[in-house]
Amino acid sequence: MQLLSARLKYIPITIDLAQTIMKNPLAFYYKYQLPWNRSWPHDGLKAMLPFYVESLEENPDCLGFGPWIIMDADEERVIGDIGFKGIPDEEGNVEIGYHVVETERDQGFATEAVKAMCSWVFKNEKIKSVEAQCGKSNVPSQKVLINNGFSQTNSDREMFIFKKVKQKEDQKSREPRKEI
Repeated sequence: MQLLSARLKYIPITIDLAQTIMKNPLAFYYKYQLPWNRSWPHDGLKAMLPFYVESLEENPDCLGFGPWIIMDADEERVIGDIGFKGIPDEEGNVEIGYHVVETERDQGFATEAVKAMCSWVFKNEKIKSVEAQCGKSNVPSQKVLINNGFSQTNSDREMFIFKKVKQKEDQKSREPRKEI
């Protein structure tokens, strides 16, 4: 399973891929014949991978609702990662998170990736909305979310909470076309 958008390719992290990244990140770069980027995987991804692997082992249907690697479409370099923080809750909400390596920022990659992942997840009839948390000082990330149709719904001392609700257009895109 993988997704493509205009400039990017998204690969969901499987158990094998997660174990490779956890044990020896260089082996990942070797496997995909990519130039090594010291900035990826970042510490946040490395910290959550053991928990993600455990959830995948318990429920293989979690694949896709965890981290995905963002690569350029020509598979020449790692752009970052994006993903959901688990399967949908009872109300059909999922939370998205993303990270673009510093050398790839300010090129619209995060906006493109969030759009692609929201489009993909909204094809699932169980999903009603996507949420995201963003630091109040992280203006570029706030712009990514706003440009993708998210609205601020809440805040606390340090974070804004954003939400994008599935629209009827998203539901229609799932329905097969009827022939006349």
